[in-house]
Parts: sequence; structure tokens; C-alpha cells
Amino acid sequence: MDFVGKIDKKTVERRVILASLLLLTFLFQNTGGLFPAPFGIHAMLLVPLTVCIAMFEREFAGIFYGLAAGVMLDAFSSQSVVLNSLFFTVIGFGAGALITYLMRNNLLCATIMTSVSSFIYTALLYFIYIDFTAIDRPFLVFLKYYFASAIYTVILTPVYYFLVRAISKQFK
Repeated sequence: MDFVGKIDKKTVERRVILASLLLLTFLFQNTGGLFPAPFGIHAMLLVPLTVCIAMFEREFAGIFYGLAAGVMLDAFSSQSVVLNSLFFTVIGFGAGALITYLMRNNLLCATIMTSVSSFIYTALLYFIYIDFTAIDRPFLVFLKYYFASAIYTVILTPVYYFLVRAISKQFK
């Protein structure tokens, strides 16, 4: 390990636990009936998790956790080829870099970054995949499902922030 530097046992354990949490969240999010979907609104649980992991692991590790989240979504998506991989990689890098160089690591910043990421992600999905000629009142569809999904995702941010913070404190 001379070329990589010294990696201690706690760092490896922490990163394996975070990767397992990412996998469990992916399964929880994408298995029907496991997570409540009131009025057909689904939370995008990987967005706040990716943001929170990147906040505590910083930008380099955030890239890989974001890429892993995006690849899992792309692998089981019938629509996207690389959109999720690119977007979640950018989320991971952006959140880690903002915490490293500009912002503080707290719940407010996690909520702000999750809000921005969720709204951009839902807007991208809406404009890329919705056929405006096939539906009546496309703006109503955006508000009812996509915007509501982003709000639902932001509401769940504290759960992931405190969970990732507890894991990080335990293994530092």
C-alpha cells in the first residue's frame, strides 16, 4: 500500500458500511411496497444519501459513492443509459467540494444541497422523459408528481444526515 498511502482499518470499515447503506437504500427505494408512496409520490432516497455521504467523506470519495448510486439506478432503469450515473457523480463531487471549500457540514447545508439536487434532478427527468403532446396539463403533472417527489425527498434528509454522521463519528 505504499503507492496509495496508509489506509487504516476504521476507514475501510466506515466505507464498507456506507457502501452497504447505499445498496440497502437502493433496494429499499426501488422495491415496490417497501417505502410508503402517498398519492403515488415516490421519494428519491439516493439523493439525500449521496449528498450526506459526500459531505462526510469529501469530494473524492463522493465521486465514487455518487457513481455507484447512479450506476445502480441506470442498471435497473428502462429509460436512462448514463443520466443517473453522470448526475449522481456530479452530486457526490459537488457536495463534497462545497463542504471542503465553502460550506459547513451541518443539517442546514445538507438540506440546501439536497433541495437543489432534488429539484434539478426531477426537472431533468421531467423535461427529458415526459412527452408533452401525450398528456393534458403537463405543468400539473410536474407539480403533482415531480415537484412533490422532490419535496418528499427533502423532508427525509435529516434521517440520512444523522445516520451518516453517526457512522462517521463511530469510525473516525
